[in-house]
Amino acid sequence: MLKSLRSSVRRLPLSRVGLAAAITLLTAACGSASQETVLLKSLLPSTLAQARTAQAQAGTGQTKSQTDWQVIEREIIEEHNRVRQNPQSYIPILEAYLATMDSQGQIPRGCGPNCTLMTEEGRPAVEEAIAFLRDQPPVGPLEFSGAIAQAAKSHAQDQQNGSVGHVGSDGSRAPQRLSKFGIENSSSGENIDYGSTSAQEVMISLIVDDGVADRGHRTIIFAPEWTTAGAGCGPHASIRTVCVVNYAKISRELTVVNNGSVDLLSLQVAGVNILEGALPIGTSRTITMPEGQSCDVDLTVQMSSGYAPLIWNDVTLCGATMTIGAEDRLTLSY
Repeated sequence: MLKSLRSSVRRLPLSRVGLAAAITLLTAACGSASQETVLLKSLLPSTLAQARTAQAQAGTGQTKSQTDWQVIEREIIEEHNRVRQNPQSYIPILEAYLATMDSQGQIPRGCGPNCTLMTEEGRPAVEEAIAFLRDQPPVGPLEFSGAIAQAAKSHAQDQQNGSVGHVGSDGSRAPQRLSKFGIENSSSGENIDYGSTSAQEVMISLIVDDGVADRGHRTIIFAPEWTTAGAGCGPHASIRTVCVVNYAKISRELTVVNNGSVDLLSLQVAGVNILEGALPIGTSRTITMPEGQSCDVDLTVQMSSGYAPLIWNDVTLCGATMTIGAEDRLTLSY
């Protein structure tokens, strides 16, 4: 078998600019190659070192175990689906966050004991976010992708030394990192949050999008075109934590082309023949993966003329083209 991860599909990343911070100290939004900015929130006491010390005293921050990160990463996608499918469900959460602010929009003990977190816009940004959620219609859920999560994790790990932004130490951007892990898609996006210690804190920061005029992070969260997502988090040398969220639009269609010498009888996924009838020699067929069916599957291929079943484990079918070619060899390309 030959499995190709190359793709001729043109990628169209969102062009978003700006950074947001609410509970977190700093947040980066998806940007184009030439449009990325950084905004750091003010702290009282003013040094990040004092803030990190305060958080350590509070028992949070850089003591998270690897298992904890894995839980937070999955919860981030779960929280995305919660707010995408029911935007109004986050209104009480933002109202509770608003209640932690004083009249100047500062958050006493927001970064640890004796440490006040300063926001850029204060209470109006949270109030605007609540109004937005009241009118926001539901959008579709995101399927968790282990490959996308790996791409996000690789960037989070790359920033453990204190670097920030969307460009990796090797010069890579989100589309290249996704491609490295086999994600070939028509569009992609990236949000990065710094300083949060829970999935809900990450979501509050990105939804409020404090200090970002176009609310770019929020726009990415509610973009209806995304079909899959993954998150990767870890410790950060300067701002406690970093969480990267990558989004992608991946077609749920599988194209099957039979250029071989035998008929293709079935493609079995979890006991169901998704081919729905034999595919004769010299023909092709487009299959739409059922809603709720993961794109990453264990596949059993059955051809005619006495071929034994071919079992193909952990293969991604969405957006792929399966071809039976010379000598009845199967190839999978994206």
